[in-house]
Amino acid sequence: MNSRRSPNLTSVLIFTVFLILGASFVFPFYYMAINAMKTTPEYYKSTFSLPGSLDLSNFTTMISQFRIHINMMNSLIISVSSVLITALLGIIASYVFAKRRFRGSGAVYMAIIFSMFMPNAVTLIPLYFLYSRLGLINTSLSVISCLVTASMPSTIMLLTAYFRSIPNDVVEAAVIDGCGFMGIVRNVIFPMGKPAIAVNATFVFLRTWNEFLTPLVLLTKKETQTVVVALSALVGRYHSDPPYQMAGLAIATIPAVIMYLFFQRYLVEGVSAGSLK
Repeated sequence: MNSRRSPNLTSVLIFTVFLILGASFVFPFYYMAINAMKTTPEYYKSTFSLPGSLDLSNFTTMISQFRIHINMMNSLIISVSSVLITALLGIIASYVFAKRRFRGSGAVYMAIIFSMFMPNAVTLIPLYFLYSRLGLINTSLSVISCLVTASMPSTIMLLTAYFRSIPNDVVEAAVIDGCGFMGIVRNVIFPMGKPAIAVNATFVFLRTWNEFLTPLVLLTKKETQTVVVALSALVGRYHSDPPYQMAGLAIATIPAVIMYLFFQRYLVEGVSAGSLK
């Protein structure tokens, strides 16, 4: 009897744990959504109750007065550019490390991986003086270059590990068919590595979208700031109106949610493939 009951008890415990974890992830979004549609008196009356009506005035205020859509566009330009550049350079470098060994490749690979442990704050001040001399302060190029550099080590580590699982026979067959270096990358590595590339692209997008310190230092003008940096000003500007803050945060989460939904299928494939290797 105990042997029959134990699996049921285990299943209930596992389900309960995952239910609690799921609720802990969903609750902040619920709290943000309901309070973004409240008036200030409604918020201070009860922060956990549903809004009395579907009021979108807080969102329109964020767009018309705070002009959050400009900061959203800055973040999109920086994040999308960082994802594309990181993917292009990362795929090529990872293919070389995975399938084309050269003298000293192991040492170079380990040096790149070890750079992951260097805090960004250590290099941020020297980079600020460098970019100021080059006239790149308050430009997207300065932030993109920093974020791409910071994302490359983890990208190379993830993609190299995945590309090593691609059979060498497939690569050799492509060489026999006349494919050059970029032909192999385009026709073999990229199609077979889509799950890992999608997983990495999602991680890089979320990291660059949520990055705060680098844009804060390099982008000092309001019209050039990213949405995360601009939203930090809401604490001082709308410190007595939390519904405005919630509306701004809700708007800022939309691209990240869209990114996740777009790559959801590849994310599942990447996790499944990684668990089977």
